[in-house]
Amino acid sequence: MPLPADTPLTYRPELNGVRALAVWVVVVQHWAMPPIMMGEMGRMTFFVLSGYLIAGIVWRQQVYPGAPGAWHRRLGTFYLRRVLRIIPPYYCALALGALLPLATIREHPLWFLLPAANQLFYSLGRWGEGCGHLWTLAVDEQFYLLWPALLAVTGQRVRWLLALVAAGLAFRVGWGLLVPAGAGLILLPASLDLFAAGTLLRLLEHTPALGRVARGRYVLLAWAGWWALWAGLHSLRGGDIWVMVFPTVGAGAAFLSLAWLLHNPGAARRLGLLHPLLLWLGQRSFGVYLYHLMLPVFWQRVVYFLWPAGSSWRLTLLGPLPTLLVLTPVLLLLSAASWHFIEFPLNRLKRHLRYAA
Repeated sequence: MPLPADTPLTYRPELNGVRALAVWVVVVQHWAMPPIMMGEMGRMTFFVLSGYLIAGIVWRQQVYPGAPGAWHRRLGTFYLRRVLRIIPPYYCALALGALLPLATIREHPLWFLLPAANQLFYSLGRWGEGCGHLWTLAVDEQFYLLWPALLAVTGQRVRWLLALVAAGLAFRVGWGLLVPAGAGLILLPASLDLFAAGTLLRLLEHTPALGRVARGRYVLLAWAGWWALWAGLHSLRGGDIWVMVFPTVGAGAAFLSLAWLLHNPGAARRLGLLHPLLLWLGQRSFGVYLYHLMLPVFWQRVVYFLWPAGSSWRLTLLGPLPTLLVLTPVLLLLSAASWHFIEFPLNRLKRHLRYAA
């Protein structure tokens, strides 16, 4: 089940620009809390991108069960490379969260070490202070564990991958009939359509049919439809209908967005996705995401310590604009340190972990 010979796993710098935009959309959503939905656009784009990149590795390197040759050794290399990329910087962020201290991390350390934060938040029925965003990292890790085995079953069959897209939607609808719709959103099956959309993009990347729909106007129409659904549905029945359908619609919009950029390199340059600043931010996007929700907790404690109760400065300094102005340089320094001292050295080490022939 290898990829065709004309689909090399080449470095695409514009994807770092996409990462930068996606992660800062999430940061602005969490820090400034605008009255419109923004952060989910970044999260969905990340999940579709994960599906695209991981499917490329699984198919090109043949790291799925039953592949020709020593597939178990290649699969072990795949998991080890994933661990080196994700776990050390993630554990460093957990250590900082425990030192702050963030109560949920201190009280339930094993759930975060596994990582299974999404399962923890689901069982608690609430987010942890300063660590609620870690549910997406848990879903991503669970996706890495599942996807090679799942692609061994589906193969490179478009219909089967479309069935996975339908399965994600069906899970959210079915689970939403049993529990509050938003609760099931943080479980891995609820994101199957996003990961499957990225996998479909990798499979269809070089087909003429995809080239015909990878147009800027279709991208705009797809995201406009997503926003229209949000405006029309998010207030109905407490937003239950919106929660059930928006990931599938967003998967289509992110799929078209990435397809358009991959098929039109000039578009990425015109949009500024190849600007050195965006490329720099994109490389450090993992650190940005790891620390961005912990910093507002730290900032709140500093403000409460320095300014007494009843002081007008408290409300002013904890407003969206001061929070962005104060915390942005701190977050950039933290993410730069994570990249320089942890992620980049591990990436160099990862190059020595080659897949067996």
